[in-house]
Amino acid sequence: MGGFDRFGRNTLIGGALLLLSLAVAAAGAVVSVKTGNTSCFLGCSIPAAVLIVAGGNMVRKDLLPGADRLLLPGGEQTITAEVLGVTRNLRTAGEKTSYYIVCRYKDPLTGRVETFTSRALESYPGKEVIGRKVTVRIDPREKGKYTVDIDELLEEIEKEKRENEQADGMH
Repeated sequence: MGGFDRFGRNTLIGGALLLLSLAVAAAGAVVSVKTGNTSCFLGCSIPAAVLIVAGGNMVRKDLLPGADRLLLPGGEQTITAEVLGVTRNLRTAGEKTSYYIVCRYKDPLTGRVETFTSRALESYPGKEVIGRKVTVRIDPREKGKYTVDIDELLEEIEKEKRENEQADGMH
């Protein structure tokens, strides 16, 4: 795995901007010392500060999870969310009722809470889903684009229902 893959493009660009800021500040200091004029140092300090802020923001995107939803640079982010409940759509005459699993994720670093909604389901999955964990896959390239992976949860709930029915049938 190369350095580019390991750190991500934002980190590399940010690092280059931070190094450039040091070069600009150093050049301003050298010119000021040689000429005895402090205005050159002051003139270089402003662009250096701008480069530091820009570089720091670029690095932050890759290295601070949750800051810009880029936990896995260059790829899909997966998080585990807790199911809060099930909601249904408000339907008009002739439409089928659709159900949606609603889940919540609290970022442990930023404390930010996000809510996600699953794809539409044709039948009520049952209150047994509440409190369970699901995987949410987030596309870091497109803000707001995600998928709630509920297939495993639904299979698990269905299996538990079958086992309970079998156990009830034995008594």
